[in-house]
Amino acid sequence: MNDITDYPVLAYVVKLIKNTITDIKIEYIAPASVELKDGNDTIYLQQRSDENGNPSTIFIKDPKDIIFSEDLLPALKNLQDGAEGKTAQELLNARVIINELDVETRLIFQAVKDHFDEISNSYEFSKAIEKQADKIKSNFKFGSHAFELTVINDKQLISVTAGFSPSFDESIKKTIENDAAKVQLAVQKIFR
Repeated sequence: MNDITDYPVLAYVVKLIKNTITDIKIEYIAPASVELKDGNDTIYLQQRSDENGNPSTIFIKDPKDIIFSEDLLPALKNLQDGAEGKTAQELLNARVIINELDVETRLIFQAVKDHFDEISNSYEFSKAIEKQADKIKSNFKFGSHAFELTVINDKQLISVTAGFSPSFDESIKKTIENDAAKVQLAVQKIFR
């Protein structure tokens, strides 16, 4: 099975990745599903409808974050750039979700982490604890103080909020909330 002409968005994404990671092996496992093998690592791609019914959504499972390490996120966010003809029209509504997170949301979250690092080297990302296409909740630390940070990528507003335990120190809580507001404003200017 090597013809995915009925899935031009999937074909375009596969070609984009293949052009960046030249030694990658392509294996079509179903009309709308592809495995890309890079050495011992595998990236799984599938074109199907998302939660909003968009049939041009590419779901990618990339356990080793190869796509991130190859700096493919900007190209996947702007798929229609450089495309021509019928494919360009198909790509206008395309959406790419990698490891349960929309590409733009992942780029926003990276910018959020970078902005917290710029504000203070006391901030430390721990791990993501919840991912939905346009939302990520993660554990952060400010020094020895742990809190949850939620980033929501809405079409109108990017929201960056911190959640605290009831016993959290009030003065540190205020500092983190103020920093979260600064980060929200900064990423809003970049992405909106």
